[in-house]
Amino acid sequence: MRRAAVFATAEAAEEAFYDAMQRGDAIAMMALWADDEDVACVHPNGPRLVGIRAVREAYEGILGAGGIDIRTTDVRIHQGAVMAVHHLIEQVVVSGRGGARIVECAATNVYLKTVEGWRIVLHHACEIGEGGPAPESRAGSAVLH
Repeated sequence: MRRAAVFATAEAAEEAFYDAMQRGDAIAMMALWADDEDVACVHPNGPRLVGIRAVREAYEGILGAGGIDIRTTDVRIHQGAVMAVHHLIEQVVVSGRGGARIVECAATNVYLKTVEGWRIVLHHACEIGEGGPAPESRAGSAVLH
């Protein structure tokens, strides 16, 4: 088992978070999370997951198929001494019958400063668009990430 990196800043932890997602590396992804039963995650079109085991199982399933083509924009940061809240837009490339398209999601990532460096405790993302999620996403499309 490889040793988890110690991130000196929440920004460094976030960079590693999206890098792990891009590479499809579930082990690296889970090394970023606080080892806490109160961590939570909501993927676009997915249920609320609470606890490190539920989060791990979800990322193993999602990233097991490979990396996710995702970019971030419009990052807003609110940070204190031990907690940071990042609110941003994720641009996810999704392939389908009509070809590839970009789906935008509003995401909130919350990081906690621990003795092991900055760790993620919450990732919440939902698809956005004019007036909310596109009708096809409300009809049960796949979880994006």
